[in-house]
Amino acid sequence: MKNYDVCYPGQDISQNLVPQFCDKNENQIPESKYKRRDVWPSKMFTIKLELDEFTRNNPHIPVYDASQGDGGMSLGGIPKEEIAEALLRYLPEERTTKYGEPNGSLILRRAIYENYYKFDSETGLTPENIVIGDGGRDILQKWYQAISQEDGGSGDFILVSAAPWGSYPEGSYINGFNMVCAPGNPDNAFKITPEGIDISIEFVQKYKRKITGIIITSPDNPTGNYLSEEEMLSLIEHAVAKGIKHIFVDLIYQAVTDLEIGCYNVNNIYKNLSPEAKMRVCFMDGLTKKAGASNIRNAHLVCGSIELAKKIKGIATHTVLPNVAGEAVAYEIYRQESPIEHPWVKRVIEPTAKSRTLVKKRLKELGFKFICDQGYYAFINIYPWLGKEMPKEKILIDETGRKIKRIENVEILKSYLSAHCGLAVIHGSVFRQPHFIRFSYANTPEYTDGAITRLEESLRVLR
Repeated sequence: MKNYDVCYPGQDISQNLVPQFCDKNENQIPESKYKRRDVWPSKMFTIKLELDEFTRNNPHIPVYDASQGDGGMSLGGIPKEEIAEALLRYLPEERTTKYGEPNGSLILRRAIYENYYKFDSETGLTPENIVIGDGGRDILQKWYQAISQEDGGSGDFILVSAAPWGSYPEGSYINGFNMVCAPGNPDNAFKITPEGIDISIEFVQKYKRKITGIIITSPDNPTGNYLSEEEMLSLIEHAVAKGIKHIFVDLIYQAVTDLEIGCYNVNNIYKNLSPEAKMRVCFMDGLTKKAGASNIRNAHLVCGSIELAKKIKGIATHTVLPNVAGEAVAYEIYRQESPIEHPWVKRVIEPTAKSRTLVKKRLKELGFKFICDQGYYAFINIYPWLGKEMPKEKILIDETGRKIKRIENVEILKSYLSAHCGLAVIHGSVFRQPHFIRFSYANTPEYTDGAITRLEESLRVLR
């Protein structure tokens, strides 16, 4: 082994000759052992594979993908030439590939602050309250990490709706949080209510545990449920009054609404919150849905607490920094005086709004029971078709070689629809609701109409 002569006479190097803890005793993570479950891959990224089987067997029959809310796939997203032009406009003349700011560039944060939310001084917010992330999942992960750091531990509960987006519980579990679903009535779109918050707190306390955070989503994934500003304010204030320390409001679909609804007035919401609620709440939004920019990966979080924003900035320096392509595309939208009027946004929200109107009309005419308000999705109750027999020529075979002849559960229904009928949907068990499917209408009305027809025809032949 090579030796280097780098020490000076009298230099004390004794601390290097024994093992050293990186953190003081009081800051070390205590030993904790439990049977940790696996975090499974999202079905969203694998469900399309079954469509390939249908295409191989039926090359001349069109397929319909109503599984993902991926406007970049279904509505075309942003043309590559326009992405390149946005990047060229955004990049500096020199040192184009240097590190960016861990909380996102100031010009982007200022554009979001001034043009998208139109915040005024009464809110007490500045662009420093906004942090940029590498998409919604990254923002969510950093929020989990920051509140864990703030609370000094793990094992507490995050409260979500009775039909939560699949990545909420997986993302929280990765970061040492448990998740509890609030009670929810399908006839009320599974929405969280103040009463549901109270019941959930009492439920967790029976196990000598506590709820430290709540996630409120509107428009919702998977149900499409939309909260009014008054409902949102009420939920936030009630959560605060009940001692929930951290409130995450997911607005990723807020621009994807009927044209007369538009985005929430978050500036007004902030001004109507109590001082304590302002400090506890965060609002997330991004490009994934409004611009059909799923692979661009850019989202932002408005933090009422500047200290929380600083914590997330610190976490970003050691984990994931915002990417410059995402910032360039985001800036192209948010630098406009009216960002939702940008052509990239209108290419998504206008056909989706037309499809939404069509979905409500056709599903009602066909006798389906469903939830469909705003956003990208209809949540369709398929309970009457569970247990029914598939046509003899359409039999599924599971991993063990067993022949499946009946719709034993919603996951088998999903496979039947995709592999044998050429229609991809997301099965409701992903969202803790095994009597439902999620149907995405983020597409043209013509395509959506064909997908609904395929769904009706495929279910009608079940006996």
